[in-house]
Amino acid sequence: MELGLPFRAARRRVEWEVQLGIIEWAHRRESPLQRRVFALLRGASTWGMPALPGVHDALLAERRFRKGPLRLLTSKLYYEPLLRRQCQSVGRGLLLHEEVPKIIGNLSVRLGERVTLSGAQVWISAGRGRLTQLEVGDDCSIGYGAEFAVGDLIRIGRHVKIANYAALLGYDGHALDPLARARNEPPEAEGVQPIIVHDYAWIGFRATVLRGVTIGRGAVVAACAVVARDVPELTVVAGNPAKAIRQIEPPAGW
Repeated sequence: MELGLPFRAARRRVEWEVQLGIIEWAHRRESPLQRRVFALLRGASTWGMPALPGVHDALLAERRFRKGPLRLLTSKLYYEPLLRRQCQSVGRGLLLHEEVPKIIGNLSVRLGERVTLSGAQVWISAGRGRLTQLEVGDDCSIGYGAEFAVGDLIRIGRHVKIANYAALLGYDGHALDPLARARNEPPEAEGVQPIIVHDYAWIGFRATVLRGVTIGRGAVVAACAVVARDVPELTVVAGNPAKAIRQIEPPAGW
């Protein structure tokens, strides 16, 4: 028994060190072996593969072809037709920089002309089976990772810029009542409202526009802002909750 206890203790220590991971174990540097392993890992982290003439030139050319002409060709021949089949209407000049947006639920999508879509977008019909509508006007650009949760309607005007990871959330997702939420019931009626974005608006990086909000013509929503109230025309809003920080001078011909 006296021999068994040290053995079991040593085994538990080994198991714990395996679970901890070799890198964290080496970082403790409590023993000569740990210090030696730490030095090897540190040296390995500073080593870099030298560029090999010819080999890496060919790899660089392949990458440029794959990210340029081949991606454009794949978009036009594969992804664009798939998106058109999922939409009620799509105008001319559609440009997809990456794959087709993920469309979830009973969502009617109408895209205007010359719409540009970056990748990893998610468009959700949040009506639990009800038909909801997403409308995007001419000459709009929607950035990478943008998310639309359509409660009833999201309508985006012409010449609107929506930056990467922006979110338009027309649906609360869950009820405010905690017991109703535990029963997985849908939100109350006021938790489902349209979002309207007028022409020439600009919604910044990681900005969030909540249900029932109207973004005025030419307005700007700053990066990471959370918009819970209407934004007037030619107004810049920022912060959480978003507040007006400046007015934009109307351009000639506005």
